[in-house]
Amino acid sequence: MTELTLTKNLLLAGIGATFLFAPSPSQAAVINLDNFTGWQTTGNVYLTTNGAVLYTDNGTSQNVVESFLGLGSGTLNTLNTNPTNGSAIKNTITVQANDVLTFNWKFQTSDYLPYNDFSFYSIASSAYQLADVAQVGNYGQTTSQTSYTFQQGGTYTIGFGVFNARDYSVSSNLIIGDVNSAGNPDYPPEVPEPLTMLGSLTAAGFGVILRRKRALAQKDTAKA
Repeated sequence: MTELTLTKNLLLAGIGATFLFAPSPSQAAVINLDNFTGWQTTGNVYLTTNGAVLYTDNGTSQNVVESFLGLGSGTLNTLNTNPTNGSAIKNTITVQANDVLTFNWKFQTSDYLPYNDFSFYSIASSAYQLADVAQVGNYGQTTSQTSYTFQQGGTYTIGFGVFNARDYSVSSNLIIGDVNSAGNPDYPPEVPEPLTMLGSLTAAGFGVILRRKRALAQKDTAKA
């Protein structure tokens, strides 16, 4: 039996990303995870039919996100000691034992240490880190793929999130979805400033520098 690849085109600034659902050899179940318009959100999120962008800017609190995802209070503190505000999405799927969920993702940040913004995914009541500023470096980014094998069949809530750490300023974001095209003519102009980060941070470097200066001034004022 061949692996099923759920793939569509999302025009999102040149990341190659695909949602895969691979049934185990003895299973025939197909779970469609490529339509993000059916997902629930909290915080600052943009959804299309086959992709999602989550922003820390204008996000909501740790308690709200943990409750939204079905995580215990303080779960995000096991990933990062200083979560402040962020955004998340979730959906509910039914799987059989040994089914494998594989997703591609991109984390990118305009922040810098010690403000260790981070991204994560959750399965049921457990959360797992994807990347943070410490991993990608100041103003850095990374694109990767992660797989999760369900040991037992059942119905699970799966989620994705991105968070500021130590402060509430300077954006980081997490992109999930099928992103195979290099253009972005359909991407929403009404989504605020963080959209500039959907391309490479090199291309958006001037804006990042300006934002960094503004953020430094805000943080220095707050510490004074």
